[in-house]
This record gives sequence, C-alpha cells and structure tokens, in this order.
Amino acid sequence: MSPAVSVAIPTFNRRETLRRAVESALAQTHEDLEVVVSDNASTDGTQDLLRELAADRRLRIVRQPSNRGMVANLDAVLRLTRGESAMLLSDDDWLAPRCVEVALAALQSRPGRVAALGRVAYVRDGHEIEAGLPAPFTADDPAGRVRDYFAAVGGDRGNSWFYALTKGDLLRSLPPLRDVLGFDWLRVAQLAFCGQIATVDQTLLFREIGGVSETTARNVRESRLPPLHAKVPHFVMAGQALADIGWRSPVYAPLGARRRLQLALTCAAGVPIRNARHVMFHLAPPAVQRRWHARA
Repeated sequence: MSPAVSVAIPTFNRRETLRRAVESALAQTHEDLEVVVSDNASTDGTQDLLRELAADRRLRIVRQPSNRGMVANLDAVLRLTRGESAMLLSDDDWLAPRCVEVALAALQSRPGRVAALGRVAYVRDGHEIEAGLPAPFTADDPAGRVRDYFAAVGGDRGNSWFYALTKGDLLRSLPPLRDVLGFDWLRVAQLAFCGQIATVDQTLLFREIGGVSETTARNVRESRLPPLHAKVPHFVMAGQALADIGWRSPVYAPLGARRRLQLALTCAAGVPIRNARHVMFHLAPPAVQRRWHARA
C-alpha cells in the first residue's frame, strides 16, 4: 500500500545538515509517510549517516552511481515518491512537527486544490530572521493563477511555493524538470495552472540561508549553467517562461496557441520589470555587489 505522503530529499555532500532534515520528516505527527533520499554520489560519508538512520523503515535511500547534476537528482527523487501527496525538502532545511498534518488538511479541504504550504521561516546562524507567508493562488481561472504567481515570485526569499505539499499523481505526471535557470519557477507555474495553491498561516518550514540558492552565481555554478546566466538571470528566466508557457510545455495546451502566447508574453515581460532592483544588482560591478551584500 502506498503511503499517504512522501517527503523527497535530494542531497549531495551535506552530511552535516542532512540528519536534521531527515529526522524532522520522520518526526512528523502525521506518521503515514515515507522519506525518500536520493544521494547524488556524495563523497563525505553521507551513506554512513543514511545507513544509521535507516533503522526507521519509512526511510528509502537511493544512491546515484554518479553525480547527475542538481536538477536531475531533484527530478529523480520526486519521481521516486509513491505517496498520494508529496513534497520536496532541501537537505539543509527542516520541517515543523505538524507540517505534513496541517498542509495535508489544507490540501484536502477543497477539491480544486493541488498544493498547500504554510509560513516559511528563514534562519541564519541559528537565528530566525523572518517568517513569511507565501501568497495563495486560488482564482478560478487557470491563466489568472499563473499571472498571479509571476506577479508574486522573486525578491529576496525566492520561491517557497516549490516546497508545497502537492498531489502526488499530478507531481509525477508533469514534464521533467528542465536544467535551466528558474526551473522551479516553471514548475510552480505549471502547478498553478493545474489547480489552486493554498496557504496556511502557521510556520511549517524552516529554510537555512546559505545553501545553493543563497546567490545566483552559486546557483549557476552548481547547476553547471553558462556563467553569463549569473549576470542577466532575470532575462534568462523571462526567456524560459516565455518558451515554457508559450509553446514548449504540454501543460498549457488547453489554452490554445493564441491565449497561451498572450499569457507567456505577460508573465515573461513582468519578470525583469518587477525585479528591477535585482536586475540592477546583477549588472553592477563586483565591488558594488560586495557592498550591497555587506549592507544586507
């Protein structure tokens, strides 16, 4: 029998934080779950840690024979899930004990919902610096939900919706994650088109500031993308959104060619405009960027 919920954790050389992530998932008040870890050929003793934690039979461990890259490993672990609902957890983040219980109740409370998440607390050096509530996307119109998402995503705290508890069959049926800058934006936009994304005003996820996504430059390096992408990331992401919505992804086919292209142009054009401050930062000389980070 499939578990009610799957928590998917992709990892690579993060032994020092992986224990916290796995144990927070296994300690959920909702116990009918599995925790799936995909180790992307770590070399830091991660497998020793996972063998220690495997005393809990709800933990499933997959080791990739070679490093497939961050996005491929992330996509692989999501497709390995078997739960009726599934969610992603980064290997340096952790869940509040009632995360699955609360998010699952919100997800199941209305038939049109495909995903649910709560407040996200951001932590630096052991201190919580902020807890933000992501916007819900509950409009009846699928295209309207996608527009609302692109109006909200971005800024200093990224894309929390990517970590929502999501209907498992839908999550596994979507096209593979593309190894491009903004792959997570493309995925959440697809989810928003497929159904409503609800939020709960409780802190359910804790995110450690300082991982791969802390800076765009590091994200580009870890994803093995062209260095130029770190200089003009929002224009790259706008181009990816234009292609995915406009003609590439089968998810938007019900709109028809004309309406999906209109939606694509609207969403893509807004990316650099709404993130103008960050566009200026990435175009600034390195010395200016360092001062900017220091003030932040």
